Amino acid sequence: MKTVTTHLSDTEYEQLRALASPEGQTMANLIHEAIQEYIQRRASHAEFRAALERATQENAELISRLAES
Repeated sequence: MKTVTTHLSDTEYEQLRALASPEGQTMANLIHEAIQEYIQRRASHAEFRAALERATQENAELISRLAES
C-alpha cells in the first residue's frame, strides 16, 4: 500500500468531514471510495480506452526498439 498526500481547502475538508461523520466512516475511507469510483468510471470511458490503447501500442514499439539496441 502506498501513501499519498493531498491538500484540501478548508471548505473541502469540512464538507468531507461532514459527509463521513453521520455514516461513521473515516475521511480516508470516503476518499478511497471516490478514487475507486473514478477509476471504474474512467476505465469504462471510450475515449480513455482508446487513448490507453494508443499509449500501449506506442510503448510496445518503443520497448521493441530498445530491445533491438
